[in-house]
Amino acid sequence: MEFAKSSKVEDVDPLKGQLRKDEEGQKEQAQMGKLVMVGEIEKTFNELILIIRNFLKSDEQVLAINIKGPTGVGKTTLVFYIAGQLSRKLNREVPFEFAQCNQAQDYHELLGYQKIAYDKNKLTTQFVDGPILKAIKAANENGIAILLLDEVNGLAPEAQKLVNPLLDGRNMVKYGDIEAKINEGKKLIVIGTMNELNPGYYGINSLNLDLERRFKYTFILPYPAPENEFKIIHEMVGRDVESSMIMRAIKLANHTRGEWGGPPISTPMLIAFISAFKEFYKSNIPDALMEAFKVGILNHFDEQLRKSLIEKAKDVGLIPTMTDEKNKDG
Repeated sequence: MEFAKSSKVEDVDPLKGQLRKDEEGQKEQAQMGKLVMVGEIEKTFNELILIIRNFLKSDEQVLAINIKGPTGVGKTTLVFYIAGQLSRKLNREVPFEFAQCNQAQDYHELLGYQKIAYDKNKLTTQFVDGPILKAIKAANENGIAILLLDEVNGLAPEAQKLVNPLLDGRNMVKYGDIEAKINEGKKLIVIGTMNELNPGYYGINSLNLDLERRFKYTFILPYPAPENEFKIIHEMVGRDVESSMIMRAIKLANHTRGEWGGPPISTPMLIAFISAFKEFYKSNIPDALMEAFKVGILNHFDEQLRKSLIEKAKDVGLIPTMTDEKNKDG
């Protein structure tokens, strides 16, 4: 994928430049995330690859896929993994554009915007392509590209409408003077990921019905079954952790995945908790288990929920009760 050369034009807003670097860092971090192929995520991957393979053999120009599921189940990591597998399958890098969607985005963020810059010491403006335009151009130049609309239902309703003509057979986007179309014979894979509107998810919108129906395929990626979540955590944290500790952590997480009044504990939180415990214990941090529980899980919640979580963690035997501590001291 080619990027605009910046040797002559400098961004006059260093904060914006840093924000763009941060976004690239988040993209790389998600891309490097390890994916343990078990259960539903393995099944979903196999089905997605089959659909993509058939799409590449067809006359269609745009393939629209939506992946729903709670936070932390690997939706975004799965898309990056698919992009990597597709690149290896085709024996060339498949251009990948990443859009982290949120309510503040408008057509400028998605399609493109003018920025103030210096060109040979002269103040000027330069048009910067947004992720949708980048993806269309990459598809036209390379024959195929992938566009990830991460947390697509985070977009405000007006911004969601911008995506409609890209997915409904027109294979294009248009807003004011901005217009881009996928050329004949070129292919763009558009994958949206989204959290379902369950208790504990805040600051997101319902996906526009028109847009939701334009996704040809919709997958739901649920929390992994306990035995599969155990395999994921075991693989991610190493095999030197007691199995009983992992199972108790999963039991606590499943308690929060119903209607308990707060956000759920995700698999990445469990991995963070156990990883922190390993490091704290090796470094002789006092109360290593409780400290790891705080930084990995507890501090993600407000004060009222933290009290409830502590009690439940004691109930499932994940952290010691006062009686346990007294018996240990005795």
